[in-house]
Amino acid sequence: MLVIGEKINALAPAVYESLVSGDLSRIVSLAIMQAESGAEMLDVNIGPDVAGGERLMRDVVRAVQENVDVPLCLNGTPEMIAAGLRVHRGRALINGLTGERPRRRRLLCLAREFGAGVVGMTLPESGYAGGINERCSIAVDIMEDAAAYAIMPSDVYLDPVLAPFSMNPHALGEAVLACRLFKETFPEARTLVGLSNVSQGLKGKNRSLMNSSALGVLAGAGLDALILNPLDGLVMETAKTVKLLCAGGVYCDAYLCA
Repeated sequence: MLVIGEKINALAPAVYESLVSGDLSRIVSLAIMQAESGAEMLDVNIGPDVAGGERLMRDVVRAVQENVDVPLCLNGTPEMIAAGLRVHRGRALINGLTGERPRRRRLLCLAREFGAGVVGMTLPESGYAGGINERCSIAVDIMEDAAAYAIMPSDVYLDPVLAPFSMNPHALGEAVLACRLFKETFPEARTLVGLSNVSQGLKGKNRSLMNSSALGVLAGAGLDALILNPLDGLVMETAKTVKLLCAGGVYCDAYLCA
C-alpha cells in the first residue's frame, strides 16, 4: 500500500502563505517531516489560484526534491503540472483526472510525454458522482482514454472520491464497493483514496480514530494507495500494520513486540 503525504496543499494557510511570500522553507520542512514519518510519495497541490503558479510549481518541486528522496504527486492546472514534470527527478504521479474530458486528455498527454502515472478521480464534469454506477461509468471512460494515450492500466490509480462521513453516512461503504468494482472490472489498475476526506469536520483524536478505522476497512477492499496525513501517529501505525499483515511475511508482527 503506497502512502502519499497530503500536507503540501495550498488550502493549508501555512502552505498558502509560503507560496505567496516565496519563502519555501515551511514547505521544505513539511516535506522532510512527512518523509521521515514514512511517506513514500508526497502530494504537491498548489491550487489553481496562486499567481505565478507555473514558476511556483517548478520552485516547489526543486526545493522538495533537493531535501527528500521521494517522488511527487502533482496537482494543479495542466500548465502547472507540466512545469513541475519538466524539473521532477524520477517518475511522478499526476493527480486530478476527472470526468472533464479536455483536462483529462491534456493530463494523459503529459503522462505519456513524461512517463508519469495518473490518478483518475471518478467525478463528473461538475459536482460529485451520484452513485456507484456513475463512478464506474467515469472509471470506464478514464481507462479507455488512458489506453488511447498508451498509458498502462497498472499506471492508473482509480479514486472513488471518499466523501465526508458528516455529509454522507454511507460514504465509506460506497467507497469500499467502488474499489471492489474497479478491481473486478480492471484487475491491473490500482485504487487510491484521499483518506482524510472521511473525517472532515472532526478534530483531534476523533479525526485520527475515524481515519485509522477507515484505513483498515478500505484495506480489506484491496486498496493500493492512500493520500493521508503522515504526521498522524495512529494513522501511520495503522498503515504500517496493514502493510505488514497484507504482505504476510514470517514474523511480520515482530515490530509490535518491541
